[in-house]
Amino acid sequence: MGTKLDVAFKFGAGRYIQEPDALKLAGGEIGRFGHHALVIGGPTALDIAGEPLRRSLCDACVTHEFVVYPGYNTREAANHYAAYCKKNSFDVVVGVGGGKIMDLAKSIAHMAELPVVNIPTQAATCAAYTPMSVMYTEEGAAYGTVGGNFYHDYEVSAVIIDETVMIHQPPRYAASGILDAMAKFIEVQHGHASMPFNDFNIELYTAYYLSKYTYDILKETCLKVYDDIREHRLTKEVHDFLFINFALTSVISGVSKAFGQTALAHEMYYCARMFFTNDSLSYLHGEIVGTSLILQLYYNGTPEKIPEFRNFMKRMEMPVTLKELGIPETGKNIQKIFEYLHSTAFVEDTEENREKLMNSIRAVCEI
Repeated sequence: MGTKLDVAFKFGAGRYIQEPDALKLAGGEIGRFGHHALVIGGPTALDIAGEPLRRSLCDACVTHEFVVYPGYNTREAANHYAAYCKKNSFDVVVGVGGGKIMDLAKSIAHMAELPVVNIPTQAATCAAYTPMSVMYTEEGAAYGTVGGNFYHDYEVSAVIIDETVMIHQPPRYAASGILDAMAKFIEVQHGHASMPFNDFNIELYTAYYLSKYTYDILKETCLKVYDDIREHRLTKEVHDFLFINFALTSVISGVSKAFGQTALAHEMYYCARMFFTNDSLSYLHGEIVGTSLILQLYYNGTPEKIPEFRNFMKRMEMPVTLKELGIPETGKNIQKIFEYLHSTAFVEDTEENREKLMNSIRAVCEI
């Protein structure tokens, strides 16, 4: 596995279901793709969704095996379970859980050349739908864009969103997902204060326009979504958030080939997971990306937007500095972050960009 950008566009999932009690439909949906399913999920996710999923699979006459997997999406795990699928003649992979399980299920299915159906139990990322997987070591360090994120040849076969499950997720996960979705608008503008239509290709401009649409909706409704999920209310705003977070955000990713809509904020996530693994382990993907959007705003040439965005994040009780992410703001650490981000494809090596990058990193520090 390694970084592989395809000439083909992959817009997300072949089939998408989102409604209350959607787990009742899961067996029939999975049965479209196979009749012997390997179901892999995290322990909490399978506690929540395992029994209704098992009943639905039995009703649809889909034989199955449940595997509890508490770890990270590693190359070793993906290879192990792909071989297990082949040995035991499984013909479909089903992932149940959060982003790491979604990424693992996609990796297993790709390696085993099988369809994959993803059933997320929280909305902290768009991983259920996006045809790429973030890869980790067993200790939780990320390989990153250059080191080994896995860009899949095919779309996810189906995604099933059970809204009844989703309104019982911790609101912190919803806030993380909101920020991860909003990141697309800020990152797709990488290095630009504005994006005139004639200056960009239609693919990137489409990602920009869709991301602005979703950004504006989430900015307006996010606090109500946060409160509604905390109170387990399925409202129009929650329904809209889930559709944006999974379907529309992943279409944005597909339009830009799972690469053009990410920039320094996502690279800062990989940096945190690579070099500050233990410090950052207790923070969610969207929390790290969200904090790093302050850095991205500065690099885009729009530092005037930072105070409003920082206050916006604080209203959802999100971290807004490296220190609040558990990363000590020492000169050595700032230099390490600078060297990593400077080495990525997002920073052209000029004196102006080096100065701008260092100032962007300082914008996300307390000191």
